[in-house]
Amino acid sequence: MTDKELRILFLRTKLEHESENLNSDDFYKKIEHKIGWKQYNDIYSEYANNSFFDYQTHTKLTELGRNTLKKLEIEYEQELKDKKAERKKLHNESVMSGWKRKTFWYIFALGLFGGIYSGIDLFNKITSSKEVQEEQLTKQEMESELSELRSLILSQKSQGTLVNPKAE
Repeated sequence: MTDKELRILFLRTKLEHESENLNSDDFYKKIEHKIGWKQYNDIYSEYANNSFFDYQTHTKLTELGRNTLKKLEIEYEQELKDKKAERKKLHNESVMSGWKRKTFWYIFALGLFGGIYSGIDLFNKITSSKEVQEEQLTKQEMESELSELRSLILSQKSQGTLVNPKAE
């Protein structure tokens, strides 16, 4: 038992047996199966010095003793709730850790595949844009040649005679 549990046990038992007007030795016999003599004497002397018992007989709890008992019980219950919450939190974290461990390599492989695919796609786009630029240059050259030919044809039509190269 923890120190807080022993103090709660001591004060609760004292409160339950107030009507019996037990002296120190008789009271110890009621709780000796749960607390040792040294611990009993330490707690008893501390509570007697702090006025937790009535001044004359030391068999009843004062208002200060009852308030201390309530405060200790509330703190103890809160500690139990905190321990339970901590245990639940650890359990949930271990479950999540298991899921992370099981799914890591699948997600990693999928991400690696996506990264490689996007790298290849980017490389293909960069190289194809150079080819497109080369094609555009040739198209521009062809258009300039066509425009020259058209201008020649138009100039010959405007002169009114078309020279047939076969005729000469």
